[in-house]
Amino acid sequence: MRRVLFSFTVFNLALVALFAISAVGIVSLADTTAVGQAFTQFTGFLSLGLMAFSVVLSTRQRWLEPAFGGLDKMYRLHKWLGIGALAIALVHWLVKTGGGHRPPVEDAAAGAVPTFDPAAAASETLFPSLMGPAHMLAQPVLFAMIALVLVALIRLVPYRVFRKFHFVMAGVFVIFAFHSLVLMRPEYWSTPFGWATVALCVLGTLASLYCLVIRFVGFPGVRASVAASRYYPELKVLEAELEVGAAWAGHRPGQFAFVITDRREGAHPFTIATAWNPANRRIGFIAKELGDYTAGLRQQFTQGATVKVEGPYGRFTFDDGRARQIWVGAGIGITPFVAKLREMATAPNGPRVDLFHTTRDVSEPALARLRAEAAAAGIALHIIVTAHDGRLDATRIMAEVPAWREASVWFCGPSRFGADLRRGFAKAGLAPDAFHQELFEMR
Repeated sequence: MRRVLFSFTVFNLALVALFAISAVGIVSLADTTAVGQAFTQFTGFLSLGLMAFSVVLSTRQRWLEPAFGGLDKMYRLHKWLGIGALAIALVHWLVKTGGGHRPPVEDAAAGAVPTFDPAAAASETLFPSLMGPAHMLAQPVLFAMIALVLVALIRLVPYRVFRKFHFVMAGVFVIFAFHSLVLMRPEYWSTPFGWATVALCVLGTLASLYCLVIRFVGFPGVRASVAASRYYPELKVLEAELEVGAAWAGHRPGQFAFVITDRREGAHPFTIATAWNPANRRIGFIAKELGDYTAGLRQQFTQGATVKVEGPYGRFTFDDGRARQIWVGAGIGITPFVAKLREMATAPNGPRVDLFHTTRDVSEPALARLRAEAAAAGIALHIIVTAHDGRLDATRIMAEVPAWREASVWFCGPSRFGADLRRGFAKAGLAPDAFHQELFEMR
């Protein structure tokens, strides 16, 4: 989360600095009209930049993951960039409609219809003939942004509905870029602000076109067939193993992939629950029934069924060089740790680990299997059934693991639970970079 906040802050400061450098020598603080125009240009630029960055992240480029700490962090940043872009766009619109913008020329007679003056228009834009369309499109684009962001934020809106509408944001950006370029004042074109505006428009438009194409052809992926599946009714959890084609280059424990069982439904993310073995070319997933889609997985993941797998993604890979680690898997958040357990069973020379698994629901076969795999991996397993063991917190973990100061903490589960643990450990003195959390929320 710190990396998400850092990236968001640095990008905003960079945009502010670019505009500030460009405005020096152009804007006189004594001229209120010039200041108002500059503020309008600045808010439009800031909103454009945030939206362009957000669209780029939505392309799911794996080479960007190291810079942001994984696709889960990129999606969290994508979310806040979108919210920020909308907030600044609202400010921009309010300033424009609240008196910050004047038509090029108005007839002196009261109530006269505004007329177009080419000379006046040329002082406001390099594209006078496009000013009308650029202004006319602004309000519909803003309203579309509001609707799309609300659909993304309201969890009651089903994922399939969200997915069908969210790609429209790519088209909205293209119109926004057109609006920004046409209405950029001539004096700014030769400044860093002008160059950055062009660069953001080009980069964001290319990313938008990529997203629009991908919406219809799909992200690159690998065909896979269901080799085996097992259902745990007490947990409402399905475990499935897939055989993947030769195009799958392998994965690491802790990573996740997108799985497509129905093109109309789209891709859904699942943490990989198996270590990679090129000899059998299998990857496993553990999915809990949490909604309409996951409730139907048993019918879709039947033996021999064909699916499409895209990935792997994520940086939750247990690589920090620590001799001790504390793992906390809450509910279905146990999945990345299961994958690492299975790897450690064949390669035991790893860190000393305490694994805490907290759960509300109990399946004795599932717990027996977890105990066996933990024993094979040589790690200490702590199972907390909240109904009679109470809630797990940082204090309890520290009491169970006296050497916690030497360890790093790896958490996967509900975000609020993770935030509570992070605060508890930080208060006790654990370094911020020693707490790792999978932000497995794609909205």
